[in-house]
Amino acid sequence: MNLALLVGEQSARTDWLSVVIAGAAVLGAVAASVAVVLEGRRVRRQMEIENLWRLIERWDGPAGRAHRAEAANQLLAHSVEELGDVPFVVIDLLDTLELLGYLVRSRTLGLDDVWTNFPGAIQWWHVCRPIIEQWQADDPTLYEDFARLAKRLLEIETERRGTTAGRTPSDAQLEQFLQGERDQAGTSGPS
Repeated sequence: MNLALLVGEQSARTDWLSVVIAGAAVLGAVAASVAVVLEGRRVRRQMEIENLWRLIERWDGPAGRAHRAEAANQLLAHSVEELGDVPFVVIDLLDTLELLGYLVRSRTLGLDDVWTNFPGAIQWWHVCRPIIEQWQADDPTLYEDFARLAKRLLEIETERRGTTAGRTPSDAQLEQFLQGERDQAGTSGPS
């Protein structure tokens, strides 16, 4: 009988030991999963910051300022209705803003980051809105990410500054904005 009790005790100890080992393995797997998720978030945020930094340099670096100045110069020289064919420099600027909109929609960039680092995006929306709406009459997908971005930026503007969302600046205010964009790169009047 002693032998049967001894075998039973050893079997109970083995079962208990198996449970402890299995529990430790599960906890280890959970800890590893949490570490992977946290590392993924850290890497994603790091990539977001790197992308943001590149876009800020593209937008606000010397070449970006000169590019915006030329776009502003073209728009100051000709009304939107007179343009007919929109100059490439304006289209390229709109493409950059469309990219920002896409990156926000795809959650590659945060909306707050764009609002903070690209304050002129809203004004460019107001300036170029007639052009975009004319194009969207034929193809609603053109610059849809920029349109969505502008709407969301206007909502943030309303929330943080208490301004009225969707309020379109006057023609004089838009002209003043374009003059500021033109002058910030050292460009003189329309050519």
